[in-house]
Amino acid sequence: MKMKAVQYQMIRRGLLRVLRWPSPRLLSLWALLAVIASVSLASSGLTQEIATDSDHFEQTVQQAISRVKPALIRIMVVEANYDEGRESKDEAAGSGVVISPEGYAVTNHHVAGEAKSMVVTLSTKEELDATLVGTDPLSDIAVIKLKGAPGRKFATAEFADYSSVRVGDRVLAMGSPFALSQSVTTGMVSNVEMIMPEFMWPFNKLELSGEDVGSMVRWIGHDALIAGGNSGGPLVNLQGQIIGINEIDFALSGAIPSNIVRDVAEQIIKNGHVVRSWLGIDIQPLLKSSTLTVGALVGGIVADSPASKAGLKSGDIIKQINGKPVTVRFGEDVPIFNQTIAALPVNQPVEILVSRNGKDITVRPTTVEREEAEPKERELKAWGITVRNISSPIARDLGRDKMSGAMVTGVTTSGPAADAKPPIQDKDVIVKVGGRPIKSVAELVKVTSDVIGKSKERVPALVEFDRKTERYVTVVRLGIDPLRDPGLEAAKAWVPIGTQVLTSDVAQALGIAETQGVRVTEVYPNHSAAKAGLKVGDIITKLDGEQIEASQPQDFEVFPAMVREKTIGDMARLSVLREKKPMTIEVELEPSPKLPREMKRYRSEAFEFTARNATFSDKDRRRSTGATAGVVVESVDAGGWAAVGRLAVGDKIVSVQHIPVENVQQLSEEMDKVRQQEPRSVVFQVKRGNTELFVEIQPDWTVKQ
Repeated sequence: MKMKAVQYQMIRRGLLRVLRWPSPRLLSLWALLAVIASVSLASSGLTQEIATDSDHFEQTVQQAISRVKPALIRIMVVEANYDEGRESKDEAAGSGVVISPEGYAVTNHHVAGEAKSMVVTLSTKEELDATLVGTDPLSDIAVIKLKGAPGRKFATAEFADYSSVRVGDRVLAMGSPFALSQSVTTGMVSNVEMIMPEFMWPFNKLELSGEDVGSMVRWIGHDALIAGGNSGGPLVNLQGQIIGINEIDFALSGAIPSNIVRDVAEQIIKNGHVVRSWLGIDIQPLLKSSTLTVGALVGGIVADSPASKAGLKSGDIIKQINGKPVTVRFGEDVPIFNQTIAALPVNQPVEILVSRNGKDITVRPTTVEREEAEPKERELKAWGITVRNISSPIARDLGRDKMSGAMVTGVTTSGPAADAKPPIQDKDVIVKVGGRPIKSVAELVKVTSDVIGKSKERVPALVEFDRKTERYVTVVRLGIDPLRDPGLEAAKAWVPIGTQVLTSDVAQALGIAETQGVRVTEVYPNHSAAKAGLKVGDIITKLDGEQIEASQPQDFEVFPAMVREKTIGDMARLSVLREKKPMTIEVELEPSPKLPREMKRYRSEAFEFTARNATFSDKDRRRSTGATAGVVVESVDAGGWAAVGRLAVGDKIVSVQHIPVENVQQLSEEMDKVRQQEPRSVVFQVKRGNTELFVEIQPDWTVKQ
């Protein structure tokens, strides 16, 4: 399992509901049998032999581990998820194993299939970047490639012939549970044809990216302990060979057999994807009420599929494929049938013998290449939507006879698409923008870029989209809202101090009962109040002879409001009590500092954060300079690259790639340089509270919007 809350947990909970502990009587029987066994072994003089066998087993295990461990990798992934019209990034962890000296490694699709970036850790603790070579949701296998120095050769592990695996074989599960360092657990093969049981419906399907993994895979069931993070790690025999790739855990652990893994990996390395044949047949086991003992029942036929065009019908019994007998009596037989169809040559006729109403009929459909069920999603920020291309399965679900267009998979609340009238919704298919046909997501991206051009404002565009059987038109104002210059508010007079209301309780405790006013809590260094001699603890009772009528906490604005009525640059006469002694202090009134809402801002779409110039309130006023150098992070998009890199709201950015930045203008200039160079990592030095630290962010430069 990948170290995330995935669908498997639902499956696991479903199964645990039917488990129960053995009865006390049975437990007592087991205990008695254990005692009898130990006595029998001791009395027969076999104790020494068992110890010897144990030593031999331990040695065998160590040898097996030593063959595989150098090839074992931990995979830290930043992956994309799509929800409500936004792409968000999550961090996850899994395992894998290197299978070629060039650095190709296998893992699960659910570990690496949606990866935006990956870092692998070798058994030597060395860290390397990796790229996704290809992925196959149907088998839940992905291939990645480690980035090493030119000509570097990596340690590898080899596959075993899965047909040699037997129930009772001892096995080793290797990987990185909970993203910890590589570890090993041992167990026994308990099942070599494990499937999801029917009674667990509707959780008896393991769906990934629209594919039912169980329709193609029968798992190796074993009891070696695996946990979140073990996904993609190898299941190993005592000869140190890979017999499977661990994937699931629902009471028993489950591994994808090595014959499937090896075939999928070889195709991905060669072609970048897996080529399978497809006929459009849904198979199920023979009915329990049937008198037949051979054949496979056709449950359904996909409309306009090769099987449909060749005349196959629901209820047919398939007896032979290209002259080879076929039997699907049990659920365990279904994946084998599907593997047989998938392995047929693409675009070639296949001879199928079926029984229909007691008569044998031969049909000859021509296979086609099986399409991916769900093309990858993409976020279009200028629209406030996520979209994907339309595959044949999606077209069938939508009732469309075409695969052209871009299907909307999510809409951001209050984004351009949601604000249109009528608004665009999930599963709408965009077919035209500005009169230009849209056949794919790539075309939609291109047309969007052309429509917006260099405009810094939103640009209205006439959009045509299909919703079920209806064709709608709407106007979408495309573009990302620019950061507006907030403008400056008129400065007001200000005494550069911090104050609190002198409440009646505090006044009485200080021995100045019946006194009203404010108490000085802070005197800002290098400002007029400090130069005039005001001190923390002073009680200000009057301003230019006017009583400060403040005695309740809610009166905190009384003194600042009185000051704002004055003129900047004037001398304010403050009546002060210092240790009960009255005095008068004259302070020059300064302009009030700018507020955060008045500051210039910078927005990075690539890094997904917003920052502003620092204000007086952002100063470190413990330092005599009170410098405001640096740029304050005002917002960080949840699930964005900055969030993944641990940049936080309130951080003050003081350098980018080790170049100091003091304001938004300098930050923008340095970020422009970064955008042009597109480095693998971008280092921000930030002040966070009382500490300084470096934040490393690794954005996805491949996305151009």
